[in-house]
Amino acid sequence: MSVRVVLEHLTKKFGEVSAVDDLELEMHAGEFVALLGPSGCGKTTTLLMVAGIYRPTSGAITFGDRRVEHLHPKDRGIGMVFQSYALYPHMTVAENIAFPLELRRSIPKAERDRRVREAAALVRVDALLDRRPAQLSGGQQQRVALARALVKRPDILLLDEPLSNLDARLRHEMRGEIKRLQKEIGITSIFVTHDQLEALTMADRVAVMRDGRLQAYATPAELYARPTNRFVAEFIGSPPMNFLDAEVAAKNGSFVARAGELEIPLVRRPAREAPEATVGIRPEHLELGAPGEGDASAEVYIVEPMGREQIVDVQVGGHRLRAIAPPGFRAQIGDRVGLRFAPERIHLFDRASGERIA
Repeated sequence: MSVRVVLEHLTKKFGEVSAVDDLELEMHAGEFVALLGPSGCGKTTTLLMVAGIYRPTSGAITFGDRRVEHLHPKDRGIGMVFQSYALYPHMTVAENIAFPLELRRSIPKAERDRRVREAAALVRVDALLDRRPAQLSGGQQQRVALARALVKRPDILLLDEPLSNLDARLRHEMRGEIKRLQKEIGITSIFVTHDQLEALTMADRVAVMRDGRLQAYATPAELYARPTNRFVAEFIGSPPMNFLDAEVAAKNGSFVARAGELEIPLVRRPAREAPEATVGIRPEHLELGAPGEGDASAEVYIVEPMGREQIVDVQVGGHRLRAIAPPGFRAQIGDRVGLRFAPERIHLFDRASGERIA
């Protein structure tokens, strides 16, 4: 079973500090939602309020048709996976998985054993049931923690930075494994991470947080294509988006963005002329070519070969911009190259507020 989760005007204060401020989110039954943001943004505090470990200062938490903010964690129907795995070193894998069921005396031993085998098979550790945590790899320990969270058959799965202690290869493996598992079970899941790659590759929707406030809530594709503000634009995407302070003005029935010597044509019509705007363009949407081609001439500053592509920093009109070039692109530091801005890919933000204007 999976349930809809609704957070309404959720606030958590520690003394005078607002860790989470008036947060509103709705998660569909069976949806995988990531809470994404830098350290201290309030994402883990939000998860702990959903879990019942923290009580909100104000606001409501609803699971399905039940208000739960007043309920003890054990009465909420949740399973939780922590960053540290929190496995008991003196217990076997089977005993660790079974531990939540041991607290429920009403479940017969035969049923407990059956559920343990079922959960272990689901996460592919059924061959490790007699081992202890010290005999397992990091990825195997994470799988055991997942099995322990699922053995209770919860309505909601909560995951707090579960991959941060794994090396890069295991993180890649477990990203796919958790996503597969979540879709196979169909359980509503909330995943806390500071890693945009995890959020964008795993989640159905991503809630981006900053300083306790929600900045954006959308699908990964929507966040990438139309970030709501400069913070979201800068946080989503790798390498990060380029930004230029500019003036947006009308020209020949259209609009252009002027940044020093640069004049960048705009396809997306801004909400208004903006004497103080910020132009944003992702490195993958800057095209490098032969000298004299494109919208401007630039000087190559740094070239970083990355296998399938190259990251190239260029100097143009007093600005330093980063572009992604194909492997066949040939240029050395100090060379002149042509630079073209893909006008349909230009983002515009108000310089003062950071809000999107086009």
